[in-house]
Amino acid sequence: MRVSFCRLDGPKGGDGGSVTTIERSDGVSLRMRSYDRTFSVPHDLAHFVAEHEFRLNRGVWGSIAAGAMFASMTVVDGRLRHDSRQRSRELMRANQREIRLAEIVAGAVHDAVERGAPPSAADIASAWQIYRTDVPPFPADLPARAAARLNVLRAVWQALGPDESIDLTWQLPATSPRIRSAR
Repeated sequence: MRVSFCRLDGPKGGDGGSVTTIERSDGVSLRMRSYDRTFSVPHDLAHFVAEHEFRLNRGVWGSIAAGAMFASMTVVDGRLRHDSRQRSRELMRANQREIRLAEIVAGAVHDAVERGAPPSAADIASAWQIYRTDVPPFPADLPARAAARLNVLRAVWQALGPDESIDLTWQLPATSPRIRSAR
């Protein structure tokens, strides 16, 4: 899935924030508007980095890739499946724990970048165990590595002019959860 994070206006997003364009493998193109103008890097980009680094395949971005539609998203090209609303609800229900975990992990990484301090591996591990029963499968230095990657992208983001973008690719895991479609 191709994802393009576009700056709309001036430093820190100015008054316009950012917009994300998503090209899914099903041929549907989506636009997701963000109103996080007060941050030095869009929160959706922080989610992308954190979910990728922590291998959260069923978080926000994995859910979007599989067909979920969040309220801030609109279709700009292509046709949704006939059962897209039901499928989206089922995906979000099936993935809700990992979506919540993604919010916590992305929030910690994003906050660390905004504060200029490394995220706490202990805090992330503690949050992980609220939503998952397994031991967090990441090394202690992963939160700092995720923050470092986001810092690199923040520098790129801050150098962008209005209507310029950062283009990334989201890879689906080898196996995706099976979601029963409504008939």
